[in-house]
Amino acid sequence: MGYNGVVLERPIYRILHVIFALGLAHALFLLGQEGVRAHRLAQERAKLEEALRQAEARVARLQAEVEAAKDPAHLEALARRLGLVRQEEVLQRR
Repeated sequence: MGYNGVVLERPIYRILHVIFALGLAHALFLLGQEGVRAHRLAQERAKLEEALRQAEARVARLQAEVEAAKDPAHLEALARRLGLVRQEEVLQRR
């Protein structure tokens, strides 16, 4: 008979074609799902990197405040803003 079309008409070939088509559709669906997942992960990573940058900036500001708090002149300036005076000074109201 050969490959004249009659052989390709067997029922088993129809079933195999359907199974192949379903497998291909499933593979494409899974590929699409992985693409969506990769996109969401990239967005989440960008958010986390931004949060990390903000946290590092905050740590740097806090470290600067700690260093400033070690400076006696800075501490005196803070105390004066609170209205504190030394024992030998006299507070005059304006």
